[in-house]
Amino acid sequence: MKPEAVQIIRDEHLAISAVLYSLRYLVKGMRKGEAPNFPLLRAILDYIVSYPDRWHHPKEDKYLFSAVQRRTREADGLIGRLEREHTLGYPMVEDLKKQLVAFQGGDAQAGEAFYDTAERYAEFEWEHLRTEEDALIPIAERVLTAEDWAEIAIAFRENDNPLFGIKPKDEAETLYQRILSLTPAPLGLGKAQ
Repeated sequence: MKPEAVQIIRDEHLAISAVLYSLRYLVKGMRKGEAPNFPLLRAILDYIVSYPDRWHHPKEDKYLFSAVQRRTREADGLIGRLEREHTLGYPMVEDLKKQLVAFQGGDAQAGEAFYDTAERYAEFEWEHLRTEEDALIPIAERVLTAEDWAEIAIAFRENDNPLFGIKPKDEAETLYQRILSLTPAPLGLGKAQ
C-alpha cells in the first residue's frame, strides 16, 4: 500500500499540471490569434505563486527531501537539483507577472515574451514534477519508515497556518475553481469558444 503522503503529493502535482496545461493551452490559442483571457491568465499566475511556490515546494524541501537525506545519501545529487529547481521557478513566475502586465497594457513584444516564458515555465515544471515522481519518490518509498511517512503526511495535510490564519489548501482550491470556471470548455467549465 502506498503511503498517504505519496498520494497527497501526486494529487497536488496533478492539480499543478492541470493549471500548467491550461496556461499552455491559452498561449497556443493566443499565438493563433485568439483574444487573451487576462482574468484567467492572472488567476493562473496567482495559483502558481500561491500554492506551488509558497506551500507545496517548501514542504517537499523541508519534509520529503530532508527525510530521504536522513535515510540515504544516494539521492543527494537529485535532491540538490530539485531544490535548485524550486528556487529557479519563482523568478520565472515573477517575469511572467511583469510580462503579463505589460502585455495587457498593449505591449506586443511583452506578449511574445509572455508566450515564450509561459511555455518554458510549463515545460520546466512538468519535467520537475516528473523527476520527483519517477526518480525521487521510488527512492523515498524504498528508504523511508512509516514514521517518516506519517510526518510528511501531516505536513502535507495541514490546512491552516495558525500563525498567520492562512488556509493554503482552501486558498488554492478557490483559485483552482476560479481557473476552471474561467477556462473555456472542453478543458474547463467556462463558455466554449
